[in-house]
Amino acid sequence: MKKFLEYVAEDILRKHGTDLSHVAIVFPNKRASLFLNDYLARMSGLPVWSPAYITISEFFRRHSALTVGDPIKLTCDVHKSFVKCTGIDETLDHFFGWGQMLIADFDDLDKNMADASSVFRNVKDLHEFDDISYLDDEQREILHRFFSNFTDNGNTELKQRFLRLWSHIEDIYNDFRSRLREQSIAYEGMLYRDVATNPAVDYHYDTYIFVGFNVLQKVEQEILLRL
Repeated sequence: MKKFLEYVAEDILRKHGTDLSHVAIVFPNKRASLFLNDYLARMSGLPVWSPAYITISEFFRRHSALTVGDPIKLTCDVHKSFVKCTGIDETLDHFFGWGQMLIADFDDLDKNMADASSVFRNVKDLHEFDDISYLDDEQREILHRFFSNFTDNGNTELKQRFLRLWSHIEDIYNDFRSRLREQSIAYEGMLYRDVATNPAVDYHYDTYIFVGFNVLQKVEQEILLRL
């Protein structure tokens, strides 16, 4: 039985011939390129000018002036934005895990190209609660751990701290992105969104062939539609 990449190799040779110097094959990861290159060489029966092989991450990074920042550096920067926007003098040690979660949420938001103002407005409305009784024990424990360095006078104090965070979540998001852009760095979703929304991107190859993708994020859909 033929393997998936064998069918892909046949299709590429049939449509593009053996001069693939103008073609880029985009994979979700690097491993598949070794196998596809071998199938192209064996099936053609002729010398083949190999295509370029790049991952989807490399595709976005090659088309951006920004670079993805070191995770620790990114967390330190989102901590600065958090302190600036909320006025909560949270230590970096206590904030670190929470900061990683914030960046992951910002990353998801940007990769799905969601409208930040609408999302954060809804989040703020959702958390305008009178008590936290609707949270389960694990969720309450997570909140208590995060605010453990504050003087905690019970749920009222926890609620106030929590609301101060969520009422400034859009400010944190915007300040964080501006702070990173000034340094020409980004988290991955920010970089992806920049590329997906930039109509002036100069693509390096005549043809891009995307192979092996399953569920596409919105930023990836935008790139495919543009190409």
